[in-house]
Amino acid sequence: MNWLTHAWRDFIAEPWLSIVLSLVAVVCGAIVGAEREKREKPIGTRTLTLVALGSAIFTMLSFAIGAENDHARIAAQIVTGVGFLGAGAIIRGKFGITGLTSAATIWAVSAMGMVVGAGYVAAGLGLSVLILAVLTVISAGEQRFLGRCEYVTVTLLFEPNGGKTIVKIEEILDEYNVPWTRNKLAVETSAPDGSRLSITYCDRHKHHREFLAELAALEEITEIKSTGSAGP
Repeated sequence: MNWLTHAWRDFIAEPWLSIVLSLVAVVCGAIVGAEREKREKPIGTRTLTLVALGSAIFTMLSFAIGAENDHARIAAQIVTGVGFLGAGAIIRGKFGITGLTSAATIWAVSAMGMVVGAGYVAAGLGLSVLILAVLTVISAGEQRFLGRCEYVTVTLLFEPNGGKTIVKIEEILDEYNVPWTRNKLAVETSAPDGSRLSITYCDRHKHHREFLAELAALEEITEIKSTGSAGP
């Protein structure tokens, strides 16, 4: 059972070690990324897979260089670089900050990639499952504590302005992660008083309906009308 607790550097020789560790890093990143992709988050499978792989490669490079001090120096630079990457995922809008979970996920996945790059495959796989559990179990716990989402539908009446208005609406929906699968942006352009768009969203939780205030601020939108419950 040494393969569970010891670094695989003790069991596998180069170049096979680097190949195995790189593949494991890809798998670990994809495990977490799939959950983010399923929730339609901007930081998805490809991004987190590359973060894990890049962290593992830099860590392996630190061992290849050989000097003990280089291990710590390169690891410190990985942490700094990932910090800048995570900061880029955080967006401050007019009504709050979004992207903090995505930034924290990047940070955790990078740490996991460094563990794999150091040769601790079992620990890396275990960390990927743990990160996945934090993202899913805690999210489910929040829904249980705060209550499940209750969906309603509103209809927007707006001036199309040559297609410019719908672009602004799409940008706001993206910023607040309003689920596209429910909306599909089915715009009705034949209405005599302007274009219409129906949007389904969670009305129970404050942070799920904050986007409405930003939509209401658009001059092109002339009316926001609730059309009732959309079911579970």
